[in-house]
Amino acid sequence: MTETFRTTVHAMAMPFVVELDDADPLEVDGALAQFHAGLVWADEVFSLWKEHSYLSGYLRGDLTLDEAPHELREVLEACEWYREQTGGGFDARRKDGVLDPTGLVKGWAVARASRHLRAARAADWMVGASGDVLVAGNRPRRIGIADPRVSGDPTGTPVVDVVELGGAFTALATSGGAQVVDHIWDPVTGETARHYMQVSVAGRDLTECDAWATAIAGAGPRVVAAALERGLEVLLIAGGRFDGTYDAQTSPGWPSVR
Repeated sequence: MTETFRTTVHAMAMPFVVELDDADPLEVDGALAQFHAGLVWADEVFSLWKEHSYLSGYLRGDLTLDEAPHELREVLEACEWYREQTGGGFDARRKDGVLDPTGLVKGWAVARASRHLRAARAADWMVGASGDVLVAGNRPRRIGIADPRVSGDPTGTPVVDVVELGGAFTALATSGGAQVVDHIWDPVTGETARHYMQVSVAGRDLTECDAWATAIAGAGPRVVAAALERGLEVLLIAGGRFDGTYDAQTSPGWPSVR
């Protein structure tokens, strides 16, 4: 019988839910502490809301990239790489010229911090990060995708779909304006993106899924084909109808269990 340890840690102004199956009880606390510390550290480096973060200091001109942790350069270079890969769909530079890698940082931070969970020697594990999910191991996990019409409910009740992660799909990222209104911009017009209510991307790399979900939400249908060419699968929820319902489209390999 599988014994699951479940807890929630807070960082980057959001909750992170962690599930560990059949973990070593002597290693759990230490592994979780390191995982949590990794997320807190990422916030201290990349937060645009903290005056003393390395990113804020770099943008003010108070320090150079060589004076900041090397991960800052790594993430900014990744943003440029995804800008090229998505044909400009993902662009970390806002209309006002501010460099804002937020659309990639959460997925990157979870992927980076999750390496510490290996120390718990769990048979399987999952991290849920307010719409983004990363799993490891052989156990299939069913994950609900939050209804974009319900704001203020990142736990995902009610849901618009249920997908199965594990095996071919170990990462899921969702982008949209349900929880944080009007935070995604169209990189062409510079205005708030209105192409979709919500976009979900499933794949094997959470950083990649996070970047492509942001790109599709920001740039719209023209980016979808490129995402599919990379082996990603998508769920697209378009604008609502007068009766409160909405239109939804999925790619052929979308891992829905409904």
